[in-house]
Formats: sequence, C-alpha cells, structure tokens
Amino acid sequence: MTDAETIGRLLAALGAEDPQGWAESEVEENLPQLARYRLLRALSEDIEAWDTASVASLRDQSMAGGARATDPVAEAAWIARAVARETVFGVLYRLADPDSDALPTALRQQMPGWVLMETTPAGELTHRVLDALHEDLDTLDSPAEAPRSRTVAEGWIRETNLRAFCESLAAEVAYDFDDSDWLAIDTALPGTDDEQPRSAWYTYPLVGRTRLELHVARSVGGSEVSVSVQGTVDGRTRIRVELLLDVMARYAVAPD
Repeated sequence: MTDAETIGRLLAALGAEDPQGWAESEVEENLPQLARYRLLRALSEDIEAWDTASVASLRDQSMAGGARATDPVAEAAWIARAVARETVFGVLYRLADPDSDALPTALRQQMPGWVLMETTPAGELTHRVLDALHEDLDTLDSPAEAPRSRTVAEGWIRETNLRAFCESLAAEVAYDFDDSDWLAIDTALPGTDDEQPRSAWYTYPLVGRTRLELHVARSVGGSEVSVSVQGTVDGRTRIRVELLLDVMARYAVAPD
C-alpha cells in the first residue's frame, strides 16, 4: 500500500491513536506500519485477556498440584511458567494466522498479513515459511512439568446437539471446524461410556488462537453426551462456553 489516506483510514478502523502519523511513516519510510500495528493490536488483546479470573483459575490449578501448595515460591514459578507458555502459544498463533484477530470481512480483505520465513546463515531468504509453530509447542514440554489444562466447563448436552456444540466451541478459539473434524468425533463416540474414568473418554483438540481439549463420552442407554472442555481461556470466554453448554443441554438446536 502506498496511499497514506487509505492506510490512515484502515489504521483508524483498527483504533490507532495517531493513524495518519503511522500512515505517513509507512509511505515516507517504506515501513509496514499497518501490518505492524495489526499484529501489535492482536498481541495487546491477548495480554488483556489475562484478567483476574484467568489468573485465579491458574492459581487454583496450581494448588491442586499438592506439593506446590506447600511451597509459595514453587507455586509462583508454576503460575509464571503457565502464563509464559500460553503467551508464547498466542504469539506463535498470531504469527501463523494474521486473520486470527477476527476483523469484519470487509475490513480484513483490505489488510496486509505476514509470514515468518527462514533465512540462510548469510541472512538471505530461503522462502520457506515457518508455519504453525504453535501446533508443535507441546512437543517440547516435559510431561512431568508441563502446565496441565484446566477445566473451562463440563456437564452434558443432547447428543443431537453435539456437532453444533463442537462448531460453536471451535469458533470461540477461531478454529476452522469442518467435516473431517466431525467425522473423527462422530466415529469415536459410539465406543465411549461416561461411566468410565475421564481418561477413557474420547479427546479431540481444537487448536486456534489458544488450545482447547474436548472430552466426550456417550451416556449408555440415554440420549445425552457428557462433555468436559479443558484449556486456558479468559473469563469472558469461560462464561460463553458455560452458557453454550447450558443451552445445548436444555434445548434441541439441531434436528433429531
């Protein structure tokens, strides 16, 4: 983009305090200020998501760890590590998907994006993209030390509502839930039993701007599915997921 007026208008739509200043810098200095502001804005939203409820929930999870509860320093270190991990995950996700900021379609279509690209030892671009790093972050965690997911919501829903629930839950973390996702869940569900330990339930990851794990098991002889949603989310998202679970339990939102 080279039109300062157009760039300024887009920056204003994103909420920049000095949109024209950013726009003039982009045109005069040839700096990608609109893309920079868009990324920084998204990262700022992730910082703000760490509200009191989110931190309190992490502390409760740490206390449940037994030994940590008797050592304030270990507890603080565990919480700091959990927050750091979620923050790193969020940064990697934002780098992988510029559209994760969920802008209105008309605005998003005018926005620049970005990629993280490999260079040679001499600093030259290889044009190979480091994509979806957030998906592999868990592989570097020590199983004994990795922060565990915490319960976002749990209960039961009508089985006929399960796909609608999955799609709505995926939307909360900007995960593109499609037919292949549903096929995996629908195929596994008949072999589950909610009277079995939670570890025996079927687990399906939803990895978007954060990671959620959906645990499901069928109520044997009934028409319900027991559900547990695990992950780390802000207080507002937690309330929406709890409300979604309640609606899916009370009302038939999908045809039998």
